[in-house]
Amino acid sequence: MPRPQRLPNHDEQSLLQELEVRLIVPGERTQWNKLVRRHHYLKNASLVGEQLRYVVTDSKDTWLALIGWSAAAMHLKARDQSIEWSDRQREGRLRLLAQNSRFVILAERQRFPNLASRALSLCLKRLSEDWQAQYRHPIVMVETFVDRTSYQATAYKASGWQPLGYSSGFKRVAQAFYQRHGRPKELWVKELDRRAWQWL
Repeated sequence: MPRPQRLPNHDEQSLLQELEVRLIVPGERTQWNKLVRRHHYLKNASLVGEQLRYVVTDSKDTWLALIGWSAAAMHLKARDQSIEWSDRQREGRLRLLAQNSRFVILAERQRFPNLASRALSLCLKRLSEDWQAQYRHPIVMVETFVDRTSYQATAYKASGWQPLGYSSGFKRVAQAFYQRHGRPKELWVKELDRRAWQWL
């Protein structure tokens, strides 16, 4: 995400305070997918495993951003070593993590400084409860990948995420199937509960 060039003015700050984050309804999925394919750098809206799709709106229900969550990556050396997981622990506790697989800002970035970090923070406040309602288990930590050759991870930094290292250069194309793409990405994580590391 590009670094904001300035702080929001009064009107822009008011808009940030009025942002709403909600799950899309079934009739909106086609539009959500279409916009993600058009605006996300991967040009792909497919999510793997358990998944939730959100839209970020203003007070007039204008779509300003899209956020997609999916099942966490099966194997991540940096993450698994940081948690100190055994193979058996990873298999039993991986479902307590979710991956931010898609994040698209539709609004003009220069018109709305801090929109990305504000939208992400609002989404994280409700993610575990929504996951519990949909899949009958909570989420205690989230992860994402950032291609540092193109992005600075500004929104993740501002939202309190922390980098753990780099991936080995594979992309997931199915629940347990990966293909090498040769572009390692930086792994970022954020706990949703202060006891997350202990629980995992």
